[in-house]
Amino acid sequence: MSLGKDVAQKKTQDAADHGTAVHLMIERYLKKEELDQGEKFPSTVVSAFNALKMKLNSIEEVWGQEVALYSDLIEVAGRCDCIGVYKGKPCIIDFKTSGRLKGEKDIEDYRLQLTAYSIMHNELFGTDIADGVILMTSDGGFPQEFRVNLLDYVDKLVERVDLFYERLEAEIA
Repeated sequence: MSLGKDVAQKKTQDAADHGTAVHLMIERYLKKEELDQGEKFPSTVVSAFNALKMKLNSIEEVWGQEVALYSDLIEVAGRCDCIGVYKGKPCIIDFKTSGRLKGEKDIEDYRLQLTAYSIMHNELFGTDIADGVILMTSDGGFPQEFRVNLLDYVDKLVERVDLFYERLEAEIA
């Protein structure tokens, strides 16, 4: 069943706005700033944030938030949600919102995203971050935590990046 273009665009925009607001609350919380700085967050945003709060407390050190990264090696760039120490390990930390609970098979692209961030950070800063964590909240307020050994996904990421550049080259030619 098709929603129709306008309805689909509205749902997509609403989801993006929700995710942005949750990220803003997380960023302020980790900076120990006032969460409500004049704007009123919808109850769905507050619920999503509150669901993740206990997981956020496992971030022992924040090295950076919204960190712009790039890699000459794999020729990609991106902005990482958080880099720091999570449950005793240096980690790339990504925050996600979802309309439903997700399983391991649903987060393959997220794993590759974390792997790319780790390669970029390691290249730029001489670190050796090999662990990642995805902290996700879904409708209903259930928090999920996915731990990722990033070294397991390097080959798959390189394949994906190579495929992207092959397709780009074919479109240009």
